[in-house]
Amino acid sequence: MKAFKVKIYPNKTQQLMIDGNFGCARFIYNKMIEINQKKYHRTGKSLSGYDMQAYLPKLKKQYPFLKEVNSQSLQIVCHNLAEAYSRFFQKKSGYPSFKKRGVGDSFSVITNCKLLDNEIKLPKVKKVKFRGGCRPTGKVKRFVVSKDATGYYCSILFDEGKKEIALEKVNNLVGVDVGIKDFAICSNKVIIKNPRYTEEFERKLKKAQQSLSRKQKGSKKRAQAKTRVAKIHKKISNKRMDFAHKISRQIVNSCDNQTAIAIESLTISGMMKNHNLAKSIADCGWSQFGNFLKYKAADVGKQVIEVGRFYPSSKTCSSCGVVNSDLKLSDRKWTCEGCKSEHDRDFNASLNIAMEGARTLKAGSVLASGEDISLEIILKNIKESDLCEADNL
Repeated sequence: MKAFKVKIYPNKTQQLMIDGNFGCARFIYNKMIEINQKKYHRTGKSLSGYDMQAYLPKLKKQYPFLKEVNSQSLQIVCHNLAEAYSRFFQKKSGYPSFKKRGVGDSFSVITNCKLLDNEIKLPKVKKVKFRGGCRPTGKVKRFVVSKDATGYYCSILFDEGKKEIALEKVNNLVGVDVGIKDFAICSNKVIIKNPRYTEEFERKLKKAQQSLSRKQKGSKKRAQAKTRVAKIHKKISNKRMDFAHKISRQIVNSCDNQTAIAIESLTISGMMKNHNLAKSIADCGWSQFGNFLKYKAADVGKQVIEVGRFYPSSKTCSSCGVVNSDLKLSDRKWTCEGCKSEHDRDFNASLNIAMEGARTLKAGSVLASGEDISLEIILKNIKESDLCEADNL
């Protein structure tokens, strides 16, 4: 499955219809939460997606405005809410909360919609012009229309079918350690600088937020100021996403077919509890970068190995394996007490991540090709890559 997101340009009539669809989808979502709560308090059971869908005809009689929008959009809302409840009971997410107008407005359609050359056909809205990049190939499965401060968007989900990608024998690994000072440090001495987009727009954002705070609540000027602040946040988000796409593509393309990529599995939510570093960590977008790296590598048959979050990659000497438990976050360079090797904190961590990734790969199952993994060759190649010259991206 691949998504293709484009900006759409509805006329005023179409905007009213789309906004009406947002409102109805939000109304049904909130109404179904209310019905579910009453059902659970009365019987101790919650409703399934089909049970909620069966309530829709009654609600349409009670609230006639629901008949003005596409019926399948409301049905999809019921199944989305049922899935949210399922994730909550499995302790994978929080309890579904009531939706607020203007926050996460969206609706989905599956049938009676079509992707044309420069237009998208939506039920009842009809043809809407769009602008976007290269579209994926495959069967169109779903259209999701959304809105934010910068306009209206449509995400189109494509089913590309099953791809048979042969995984070759891994003879080398590249370890990637993410950080704040430098965005990523690779075990082959490639250093990727941190662009710090929030810091770049900080002054402009501060002035816009100060202007917003002076406006009277409920006034038209306040709404305009709020939109200006949202547009700056959107600009920062877009630049961060573009950077993550480009860097993940460069790392994947720089590795040959026999090179896997090892990254560290981080608990971002736990790290964000450090209020001194929370802003800088959020600006990096490590989780987004990791997701992009995984799917881009999978598309070309390369493996991404996640190293356990509790592995002390920074504190372990990559030469002899001695753990320096006294190492502080402020120590950027340190000397091993065992072998007296001098280490750069981040580069040493990337080497350890690569070697731990190799051991994780060896401990796992045999690759699709049926060949055994030679741990000795992988570790030897990782050590030899230490001799290459630094290359800054």
